[in-house]
Amino acid sequence: MKRYLSKFDLSLEFVKYSVYDCLDGTTNGKQRFTRFDTSCLFAEYVEKLFSYNKKYVITSKHKLEERIREIAREDRTKLYFLVDYLSEQLYTEIKERKINLLPIRYDNRLDGHSKKIRRIGIASMKQQCYDYIAVDACKEMFLAKIGHHQCASLKNKGQLFGKNAIETWIRTNPNKCKWVFKCDIKKFYPSVNHDIIKGYLDRDIKNDDVKYLIFSLIDSYDEGLCIGSYLCQYLANYLLSYAYHYVTEMLYTERRGKRQNLIHHALFYMDDIILFGSSKKNVKKASKLLEEFLNNKLGLTLKPSYQLFPLDSRPIDMMGYKIYTYKTTVRKRIFDRANKVFLKLKNPKNEMSLGDAYKVVSYYGYFKHSFSKKYTRKVKLNKTLKKAKEVISNATKKSNI
Repeated sequence: MKRYLSKFDLSLEFVKYSVYDCLDGTTNGKQRFTRFDTSCLFAEYVEKLFSYNKKYVITSKHKLEERIREIAREDRTKLYFLVDYLSEQLYTEIKERKINLLPIRYDNRLDGHSKKIRRIGIASMKQQCYDYIAVDACKEMFLAKIGHHQCASLKNKGQLFGKNAIETWIRTNPNKCKWVFKCDIKKFYPSVNHDIIKGYLDRDIKNDDVKYLIFSLIDSYDEGLCIGSYLCQYLANYLLSYAYHYVTEMLYTERRGKRQNLIHHALFYMDDIILFGSSKKNVKKASKLLEEFLNNKLGLTLKPSYQLFPLDSRPIDMMGYKIYTYKTTVRKRIFDRANKVFLKLKNPKNEMSLGDAYKVVSYYGYFKHSFSKKYTRKVKLNKTLKKAKEVISNATKKSNI
């Protein structure tokens, strides 16, 4: 069994790289350097840095935070000394086993696509920096473990990647995809058992600093994994990689000395799973074995609404698309919401807000990569998209002034 990170050294320079990686990024289109929680974190370290020197008197923490945000918008390089100091403190906390985190704040939010209420975790900026350190340290292991057709929350492996894979399978070799098993895991993120995932991490990681960091972050979650966490999207895929490799490598029978796979293709879109095979009997057997593996090895449960059906009986409804053997369309629920926005903005007299612009850009991808040419011409989508990009560009320029 291969173990990872045995030669990895968690150095101060590595921690600095990861902290800059975190702060240079964006969340919901807003740069983390200019965010309110970042200025609050920096203000704490300004007080620590200058508390020993009587020349510097901090009269108001609120004013200090405002001034830090102003500097971040004008010239962030002036704050790099604070990033370096923050990195030193995080490095020391890891090495001395004294990680101290604020409790995660949880908020119930409506998912616009699925219409489900999701419990989103809002972690402190300090914890988000720790997330980046952990992911950057384990990136090699995650990339090695996570299967090729595990999609969602991974670079270049989103909805389009999964859609293209399914289209290729069912259109180039439909004989190997005659039967389809589709399922998803019940309350996946909240139901992840901390002891189970720690057990797998302990087995795969041979580095005490990294294990201490990841285990400390896992312990900070109220239950399961935290929706909205940068680290958790990797941990979720990492845990399910064991199910993915079990399905794709271990589910077979031997007949006359030859190996016969129970399934020919498998795709995991986070906790949505789809299996393809040429025989109903084999696919059904594979689904039962998968369910047992999830229950016994990973502590997870499938929803009872799983489906086993022949490919030519219905389209595959997954990742926002309805995929047929001859075409791909947009899922009806997404189409209805997008159509409402496009029809409203088709009229040039209607003013486009920044929110509308983001919706247009978001929905455009579904129609660009589906059988929708006539519809896009009808609603003049290309013109609407051009205008939306201009609105977003102008708003971005104003926010950076």
